[in-house]
Amino acid sequence: MTDLALVSLLDNDLYKFTMQHAVLQHYKDAQVTYQFTNREKNLHLNAEAVDWLTKQVQGMANLTLTEEEQAYLSQLSFFDSAYVDYLVDFRYQPSEHVKIKFDSATGDLDLEISGLWHETILYEVPLLALISESYFRYVDRDWNYDDQPERAQLKAKRLLDAGCVFSEFGTRRRRDFKTHDIVMSALTLEYKTYQDQCKEGGVTPVGALSGTSNVHLARKYNVTPIGTVAHEFFMALSSLEGVEGANRKTLEKWYDTYHGALGIALTDTFTTPVFLKDFGHDLANKYIGVRQDSGSPSDFIPLMVDHYKSLGIDPQTKVIVFSDSLDVDRAINLLALSKKHGIKASFGIGTSFTNDYQKLSNPSEKSKPLNIVIKIKECNGKRVIKLSDDVLKHSADMTTVAEFKRQLGL
Repeated sequence: MTDLALVSLLDNDLYKFTMQHAVLQHYKDAQVTYQFTNREKNLHLNAEAVDWLTKQVQGMANLTLTEEEQAYLSQLSFFDSAYVDYLVDFRYQPSEHVKIKFDSATGDLDLEISGLWHETILYEVPLLALISESYFRYVDRDWNYDDQPERAQLKAKRLLDAGCVFSEFGTRRRRDFKTHDIVMSALTLEYKTYQDQCKEGGVTPVGALSGTSNVHLARKYNVTPIGTVAHEFFMALSSLEGVEGANRKTLEKWYDTYHGALGIALTDTFTTPVFLKDFGHDLANKYIGVRQDSGSPSDFIPLMVDHYKSLGIDPQTKVIVFSDSLDVDRAINLLALSKKHGIKASFGIGTSFTNDYQKLSNPSEKSKPLNIVIKIKECNGKRVIKLSDDVLKHSADMTTVAEFKRQLGL
């Protein structure tokens, strides 16, 4: 297949590779199932989109790591040589792992991934990117690329001028790869302009483009690949290591693998209050900060600051990474709030970078992005769930949620 929308095996988010590396070390025999959910019930694919999507998924079997990509990964200090060798031999096996069903009457897409965890873990992000691209190729065509570079540059300028440290997190819900590439080109260009202006003015730069979650684009634009661990790892370990204390067990296992190199702890898999019970002095010292991905950030900031203080840790030595539905205004406001409470902040911005369009037919109206997820559903035959700090992000029926809450003492 020559017309592949995925241009590289590395056209994926770093955290998928970092988790795969950890899975290979600790849980090589674990079996998992993932399930697709469309949270935007009135936006559907059509038959043409599904036909294109199916061919693209089949074409993933042709993706391989190039020698240049192998050399690039070998320079990332947190990966060992055995893992890079594993990726050289890695092949997607979509005919074995991915099942796609489409109801043409309702427009509902049913997609499931199942198999060994280490063999299936890389599918999530590229599949979501392909689903989004299929929709905007064949269903919603009321848009074009005309102002995308300027939009991205203006956002970067505002963030940098405000002193924000931010990274691009938009692979999973991008409009398409072309948009993603345009955005990264514009962000890096604006960051260079900002650095040059600071140098000319004798000013120390405060704002920074810290990198991108997309490994292929990090390599292409010579920026840092950004990412640590996702909800998936906590959810699976609740099955493998037990629900009680799952946050603590997951963070300990992660530290055993990376020794602090990827030291941002995700707080909301089973709600932040449950996380804080497990995030004692030892772990809070070992991890350089936490990631806030659901709930109210204005509540989360003082909660986290107070927790660090209760452990005798100076909050000013720690960072909160914000990654929940961010745009420029939200990031700038959260930076001010974090400063007020005496803790550092950084921002992972996704959909607002890679799927921010107006309708061509009516430029005053936004072209709505899809709100889609692929979540791990089972690990070794056990149902696993994400509770989240936002009830709308719970990943199971209420009976299952109630049982998990009981086990967690909620």
